Amino acid sequence: MKKAMTWVAASLLMLSCSTKESSHKCINTLPAGISIEELTDCTVPAKFTTDDFNWMGGNLTMTVYNEDLYDAVDIQQMQVGDTLMYENNPLVVTTLEESDGIITINGGVEEDGAWLQSNGGGTYRATVFDDHSIYTELGEAQVPLADDFVFIDCGENPTDPSDTVSTNQKLYIESLQGYKREFFNLNTSVLIEHGVITKIERRWIP
Repeated sequence: MKKAMTWVAASLLMLSCSTKESSHKCINTLPAGISIEELTDCTVPAKFTTDDFNWMGGNLTMTVYNEDLYDAVDIQQMQVGDTLMYENNPLVVTTLEESDGIITINGGVEEDGAWLQSNGGGTYRATVFDDHSIYTELGEAQVPLADDFVFIDCGENPTDPSDTVSTNQKLYIESLQGYKREFFNLNTSVLIEHGVITKIERRWIP
């Protein structure tokens, strides 16, 4: 049902773009480039809790996300009157300002507009407050854990060193308390190599 609703929403968004005047463009996010059914060699933003580790089965169940990126050429050629798909909603561009690699559209997020930031590699990323990227949920996946997977966990404060755990990962993860038991796509990335998780990293964010 969830996939069906997602498909319907995507179809409506595409229809919204296609009905715009032909002189204006609809700028959408780049395709994810990965399949939730085939996670073999990739790094993905993910959300899960410590309870989602199945130590007996040797796997982790997580919700996988994709960072919303745009083609740099599309963004650099964007004009007033174009439609930008932002947070999965069509946003008609009425004003454009650029400063220090950041494009402010319709006054920015504070005025129900958008922020785009140069991301390198020929892309821009959609951002919100605190410079956080916007992510689109791809779905849930259960992925095997490598026996020697590395777990990197940030400290309580931005200047604190991270913990790097390559042995007794189960003991470390199960000892986490409070909010540290929850991992979010905003600050957690999972490296998958040859179909197994080889590294989980949580970085500090405001």
